[in-house]
Amino acid sequence: MSNLINEILLRLSKLLVAGVVGAIVYVVAVALAGATPSFELVALCWISASVGLLLVESSPL
Repeated sequence: MSNLINEILLRLSKLLVAGVVGAIVYVVAVALAGATPSFELVALCWISASVGLLLVESSPL
């Protein structure tokens, strides 16, 4: 049971980190790049942060 709880917490922490990284990418895109704020941009930033986390965690190096 303890392993299950640890696995759930690990997955939730990855989701939280992806949200934070996505928020940072969104702020940079809107503030510095001048992109128009929209839900689509939020979704794309969150998805790109999630994919980036997956690539970093499963690195072949």
